[in-house]
Amino acid sequence: MSILVESSDVLPLVDVEIAFAAGSLQDPAGREGLAQLTGHLMRRGPRGLSQQRFEDRLASLGARVSVQVSMRSTRIRATVLRRNLEPLLGLLADLVWRPAFRASDFAKLKRQAQAALIARLDDDQTLAALCFREALFGEHPYARAQGGTADSLARIGLQQVEGFYARNIVKRAFLVGVAGDVIDSEARVLVSSYFPSTKRHKHKDSVVPATRARPGRHVIIVDKPERTQTQLFIGTLGARTRDRNLFPLIVSNTAFGGTFSGPLMQEVRAVRGWSYSAYSRLLHAKQREAWYMSTAPAAEYSADCAALQLQLLEHWVDRGIKKAQLSFAQRWLINSHCFDRDTPSKRLESRLDVDLLGIPRSYVERYDELVANVSLQKANEATRARISTKDLTIVVVATAKQVASAFERLPGLKSLEVVPFDRG
Repeated sequence: MSILVESSDVLPLVDVEIAFAAGSLQDPAGREGLAQLTGHLMRRGPRGLSQQRFEDRLASLGARVSVQVSMRSTRIRATVLRRNLEPLLGLLADLVWRPAFRASDFAKLKRQAQAALIARLDDDQTLAALCFREALFGEHPYARAQGGTADSLARIGLQQVEGFYARNIVKRAFLVGVAGDVIDSEARVLVSSYFPSTKRHKHKDSVVPATRARPGRHVIIVDKPERTQTQLFIGTLGARTRDRNLFPLIVSNTAFGGTFSGPLMQEVRAVRGWSYSAYSRLLHAKQREAWYMSTAPAAEYSADCAALQLQLLEHWVDRGIKKAQLSFAQRWLINSHCFDRDTPSKRLESRLDVDLLGIPRSYVERYDELVANVSLQKANEATRARISTKDLTIVVVATAKQVASAFERLPGLKSLEVVPFDRG
């Protein structure tokens, strides 16, 4: 166990986070959604307390608790009034090491997870994002839906949840972070008394194969009836976390599509009015993650919007950004970064990411410097090195008969596929 503390007496509140390096990447093939079900079932409370009594106990402490499961981590987060920190830590210790795992709670959570799969079909943007990742990453673990699929959830029983907990939680090393109105020495004494150090296995980082882009430009139309507005994602592979091109690419992408004044937003929204939002996002992980553009044009303009975005992409990659765009992006990133560290809980989160996810410490401690040191040459070279204009995945949620013929005319297209929106 490692303990991280960020002290601040601004408010009489304390945030506590218990973090494990286990997430959806540890889901067995065919049982996607297992990590998320495990985390949410733990949140139902410890043995000896019904869920209602557990919620009542939290309310009496002035506390709230949530569980977040991502690809690489499970995090139990709590906020409590300063005077009730110690009883909360006792409750959290029971929650982590003595989860109830009641069959009735599991059955209810599983029904909720299955209902969430149906509900996401109604959210076109979420549907487009999920289909984009599936199309971009294919059989790679990065394509997995953290909430699982109808088939994978059907294969998960309480026994699988208990097994995941035994393998990835109870015997593994973990981190505890404390932020807020408590001094360092007191926080360490309290945490150590409720989370005593025992011999645990350091969690080996998941072996994740390299991601590979599908050669060529490919369109996937997610066919949904009666769509007057479409959701359009266009992207390719971006950068790894430990990539010398990462910060130059962050700056370059911010200049291109990360702010309202960037050419992507200006050309799509301000000049043509085709989509209210138009932005590009750069993700990073152990292996190369996604870079993508997202817009929401009306069906009649959807293919034209896609063609324009492809032109803007080619111009960005081939010609790069200009000095004024570089300077603006650097100022914007540095000025907005203060909002990522303006509370003790945010500063704690950054420190936890370093220890939990292997993010270089310099990214946190020297962020402004790393952004400011990006030269125009490095920014443009990183863009050309990492962003492909030829190997692109294009996903649009639309009514296929309205848009298919127009998308077939996109330049350089290698394939076009139509899939039903509710294919499972």
